[in-house]
Amino acid sequence: MIRPKIAMILPCWGRSDVFSLVCRQLDVFYEETKKDIDLIVFYVFSEEDKEIRLLLDIYHRTNHRRSRTYSSNKQLGKKLNDGIAYAKAFDYDYIMNMGSDDLIHPGIITRYLPFIKNQVPIIGIGSLYFVKKNEDPIFFFYYNTPHVIGAGRLIHRSAVERVTFLMGSLYEPTVCRGMDGHSARRLRECGYNQQSVYRGDFPYIVDIKSEVNINSFEHVTKPDNKDRYRKAKMEVLEKEYEILKTYK
Repeated sequence: MIRPKIAMILPCWGRSDVFSLVCRQLDVFYEETKKDIDLIVFYVFSEEDKEIRLLLDIYHRTNHRRSRTYSSNKQLGKKLNDGIAYAKAFDYDYIMNMGSDDLIHPGIITRYLPFIKNQVPIIGIGSLYFVKKNEDPIFFFYYNTPHVIGAGRLIHRSAVERVTFLMGSLYEPTVCRGMDGHSARRLRECGYNQQSVYRGDFPYIVDIKSEVNINSFEHVTKPDNKDRYRKAKMEVLEKEYEILKTYK
């Protein structure tokens, strides 16, 4: 079987301690999925980032296939679009959304492969974990509905190109938050439905919260969301992500 080409778009900003964990996990992800997918990670840095030297040092020490480009962090939508434009030369089958504070488990690819084989245009999951230092992790089992969560979401190249042709870009270039919802609406308006392949409690995606996040830990755990999440145990996550044992 020809391995599908996955272009992961990873916009980066600050949080070098978290970024280091993400890169180390991507080494694991790359190594354990390379028999099934042809992955390249496209890092999108910003020259105005005060931690750019630290981030680049971490980047150069990674052991997965990667490339990098630069875009201003002023508007996240434009930064994501610039990453997609840069990845175009890779001739990818799917782009994958990821943040520089997201951990992804290799097992998610096993979930995705049947849908990739059938060229489903949008593939993702509907649950994830949030982690913050000195806080109990939470399992969010009803997040970003009616959309799949952004982290780990696959979008087929044909869908990306059609939305770009009809609407100018996949992401609204003038906004800096709500990117997953904005792009999902554009995809839907262009006739693309998403496929949620999992809503269980296995930690395929872990979002590490810090003081830099657009949506803070406090925001996702606000009272309005109390029926959509529950507290979890850090040991459960550390079992699947060894690197979290160092994040204290």
